[in-house]
Amino acid sequence: MKRFQIFGFLLLVICYGVMASETKTQSDSELFVTDPSSLIPSLRRSAEEGNADAQYSLGNIYKQGLGVEVSDIRAIFWFKKAAEKGLAKAQNNLAYMYQNGLGTHVDLNEAIKYFKLSADQNYAFAQYNLALMYQNGEGVPKDTTLAIEYFIKAGDQGIFDAYLNLGIMYFFGDGVTQDRMTAADWFSKAAKGNNPEAQYYLGLMSEHGDGLTQDYVAANYFYTQAAERGNVLAMYNLGIMYATGTGTKPDNVQAAHWFTKAAEAGNPDAQYNIGVMYDVGGGVPKDVEKAVEWYIKAAEQGSADAQYNLAVKYLEGEGIEKNERRAIYWFTKASEQGDIDAKAYLDELLTIK
Repeated sequence: MKRFQIFGFLLLVICYGVMASETKTQSDSELFVTDPSSLIPSLRRSAEEGNADAQYSLGNIYKQGLGVEVSDIRAIFWFKKAAEKGLAKAQNNLAYMYQNGLGTHVDLNEAIKYFKLSADQNYAFAQYNLALMYQNGEGVPKDTTLAIEYFIKAGDQGIFDAYLNLGIMYFFGDGVTQDRMTAADWFSKAAKGNNPEAQYYLGLMSEHGDGLTQDYVAANYFYTQAAERGNVLAMYNLGIMYATGTGTKPDNVQAAHWFTKAAEAGNPDAQYNIGVMYDVGGGVPKDVEKAVEWYIKAAEQGSADAQYNLAVKYLEGEGIEKNERRAIYWFTKASEQGDIDAKAYLDELLTIK
């Protein structure tokens, strides 16, 4: 049976634009009611009288379908009314609608226009969204300098994903000279806001001494922080650390716990590893049928080791009905990925035939 595979995964995070009403930090008191639709008559009266906040709130109600049917057309109508009165959060949301063609056709020029108007009022979400557009060259010429400038402004106002993106830029050298120490600084800022991706990167850098002093205890700490907040790769790497006793005492129970978490989230290497643990009874009760279930999940996602182990199970009829044809199928899959043991088995089976 094959051993655990240890991988230090790199996660390329893609951050999307955000609407103010969709973020955790936005607090529109008129939306926190049992029946938001009951507010529509009074909001409409106020909106029609020119109240920008009422117009913005109506836009949110229709955009999110709060007690009413979702209507992007009505949402953009009211966002535009409020935006034209200079309300920064409405300008941000209107820009988002134009950017994504919600309630209207995609119009990046209008998106840039309103993001800029909002960002010029120091509205953090607009600064973040504008940074993304400059970073990606979406609707404007790509401009890394401006992207960094707006990310910093947004981050300084509590948009920790902005600091995360800066860290990623320097980590990978995306538009800037690769600088892992600078990346670590930005990840540290993002981690102060409990950003799980940033915590994951700090764990990875601590584990490998890349931009940070190699410190397995610190790596374990950061992976734990990220894993507890749902970062799948941190869950997997934390499982490896417990399985190998890196930065902590070996603990197969904890290893199995985190492999299971990552496996349930779809990570194929975690699925393979928890399969091995059920196969040998390490950290979990021995259960060959459950091991096979995890091998199947991992094999179907392309794990060569899982494909090999699954083929052996089919060949021997252990934990699953014996099926030489399926064994040959999975040995072939693993062999195609360069697994020497699988190729040897395959050659023997085909020679016999």
